[in-house]
Amino acid sequence: MRSEVLFALFGMVSVGVADVLRRRGLISGGSPVTYMAIETAFIATFSFIAMLILEKGPHLNKDILVFSPATGFLVFAGILALLIALSTGEASRYAPITRLGFVVTFLLAIFVFGEKLTLWKGVGVFLAAVAAVLLSLDI
Repeated sequence: MRSEVLFALFGMVSVGVADVLRRRGLISGGSPVTYMAIETAFIATFSFIAMLILEKGPHLNKDILVFSPATGFLVFAGILALLIALSTGEASRYAPITRLGFVVTFLLAIFVFGEKLTLWKGVGVFLAAVAAVLLSLDI
């Protein structure tokens, strides 16, 4: 198995467990914004340490300085929206909807980067979207 797939699988498991822990941290009535601030402080700390260890310091260029603040804001807004949903609703319902962000990534990658759209990729995205919708139904 390629290392990229292993990293993606590790990311999937980590994000899935994090969503459950987020829900647990919020069900006592804690503030989603406070939760986000503390979580972000830990992410920033670990990111800084990883940058020093793995890259021996920052490696900046124009694109990093332009895109990282934009993506940081988008991730902040998305996770905060998820935290608000998790503070009052079921993780098994709302996390799958949020995780459909890969569909947005998939479509934008095709149109922005010209990545290849195949029948099987299209079927996979469709089935994943159907699964998320079915998980979110309250029936």
